[in-house]
Amino acid sequence: HPTPVSGNSFWVMLSVSGKNEVEQSPQYLSAPEGEFITIYCSYSTGITTLHWLPQNPGGGLATINTTGSQSSLHIKASQPRAHCVSNYGNEKLTFGTGTRLTITPTIKDPDPTVYQLRDSKFRNTSVCLFTDFESPINETQGTKDSEVFISKNPVLDMRSMDSKSNGALAWSNKIDFTCRSAFTENASFPSPEVPCNAKLIEESFETDMNLNFQNLSVMGLRILLLKVAGFNLLLTLRLWSS
Repeated sequence: HPTPVSGNSFWVMLSVSGKNEVEQSPQYLSAPEGEFITIYCSYSTGITTLHWLPQNPGGGLATINTTGSQSSLHIKASQPRAHCVSNYGNEKLTFGTGTRLTITPTIKDPDPTVYQLRDSKFRNTSVCLFTDFESPINETQGTKDSEVFISKNPVLDMRSMDSKSNGALAWSNKIDFTCRSAFTENASFPSPEVPCNAKLIEESFETDMNLNFQNLSVMGLRILLLKVAGFNLLLTLRLWSS
């Protein structure tokens, strides 16, 4: 029966007698967040017990019948990796190839926006921030220009708001660099039914004048406070001396 579990990795621990071989499949697996998946492990005869064991403590064990030559684990898609572990003579542990699980987050109500920031003085530095996209941007879809740097696709998980969003960052020192040229066409929206109509907001690296005024005001108040404290201390010392 499918059982949702939490943790970073899954292991197959086998207690065996004699020479055995363990194989796990598939090696790579991709699934949307929350979807149930199946990982298979096949093994030779001679195994006395077999367990699917979460790596994180407190997850518990699920004993599996070993009368056959293979077994499967049904889990909820929330773990990035799983491994088969074979125990020879209850001493040596032999790891299998493992299964690398890629989880695709569920993005609700995406609002794609592109922020292009430019240096207001030299105009030779540009930064493009891609936010709130429904699907992550593949790195292979990025530009091949060696002077353009593209970060990996982070997933922002706003647990307090129960929402997630995809993002990517690209920057360059080239004068003719634009956000449109940072990624190939439709890289932001691989799905054909979603048009590439993200809002483009251009801004420059300019300091907020109000913020500067507030900082100067705070510094002036601190200097005034120090002067008042020093004046009071000086008057107190003169009164004591007299």
